[in-house]
Amino acid sequence: MRLQTLRLLNFRNHEDSSLLLGDGINALIGRNGQGKTNILEAMSYFSLGKSFFAAADAQVVHYGRDFFDIRGTLCDEAQRASEAQVTFTAGNGKKAVRINEVPLEKVSAIVGEYPAVLLSPDHGGIIASGPAERRKFLDIVLCQTSPRYLEDLQEYRRILRQRNRFLLDARLHGTYSAPALAAWTEGLTQYGISIIQKRLQFVGLVRDWFASSYEELAGIAEPVSLSYVTVKGVHPGSTGAEIAAAFEQQLAAHQSVEVRRGATLVGPHRDDLEFTLRSRNAQDFASQGEHKTLLIALKLAEQRYVCEVRHETPILLLDDVFAELDSERASRVLERLEKIGQAVLTTTDAGLLPRGMGGKSSHRRFLIERGTCAAEVS
Repeated sequence: MRLQTLRLLNFRNHEDSSLLLGDGINALIGRNGQGKTNILEAMSYFSLGKSFFAAADAQVVHYGRDFFDIRGTLCDEAQRASEAQVTFTAGNGKKAVRINEVPLEKVSAIVGEYPAVLLSPDHGGIIASGPAERRKFLDIVLCQTSPRYLEDLQEYRRILRQRNRFLLDARLHGTYSAPALAAWTEGLTQYGISIIQKRLQFVGLVRDWFASSYEELAGIAEPVSLSYVTVKGVHPGSTGAEIAAAFEQQLAAHQSVEVRRGATLVGPHRDDLEFTLRSRNAQDFASQGEHKTLLIALKLAEQRYVCEVRHETPILLLDDVFAELDSERASRVLERLEKIGQAVLTTTDAGLLPRGMGGKSSHRRFLIERGTCAAEVS
């Protein structure tokens, strides 16, 4: 997948900006606050239907305007080009998505059409913060690669809200009914099993890719590992039947506690990922540079996963990718990016990106200043 052209109207500080992108590394260069990240944010609308910052659509409309319009020409591995457009009107709060001028019935239908791997400073929480950030990471990857996963996740969340509401009412008003709870539990189990299976498969595939990418970027052989923590009794090789048995057993074991607390305590909404470096918890013991290297290695493993399951190379959107890295690691990151498809990255340090970047015409540099874009001649 490659993004060939991009035009932004009234998006953040970009009143009217256009880019003609190369198939390799596209570097957005400029001082902080000039609009580099805003361009990546706009690009993320093509893969997620929304901002990767999770900002409300109204918040990204240029000050004093009442709409934004994002348009792009994208080309897949089979050289098929398509036109994507995302618009939002502040007056009525309506967002519309079109592909080749044909409106999609719902915004979420664009998820997976144009896969992208996103990395921003906010994603540091995947390694360093709480489990909610790691579950969000899993969900974004899997929703882009599996429409069924997106459907199952939406249904699971709906049932979870209803089950939690039932449990809270039971605690507050003494309205507990075992048959009613059993009905919600059945649906929770059905969709939860599917989610856990997909997450298990993902971690099983990317574990070795993650470790090898970290070693390549760090420049030294260090033991790193990634593991998936889910319902007690579920293991990497668990079958669907074994997952179901473990899930049902844990729900039954926690039922009385759930009624007392008024919340569902077991299920994939409580899952986590564990990262270890030199056999120690990376969250607690890794340095800033190691944290950033782990995160980039994870994103490179994600990129390979999308390639494997979609047979489509996702676009890499990398915000401030060189921050916290020494010059040697930054150089190794750049070398890796040159090999794996289209990347759009932001940096304040143009010195990290030599003009021409190896003399390849597929690479481009853009100077971003006060919401304007200018292609720089190599």
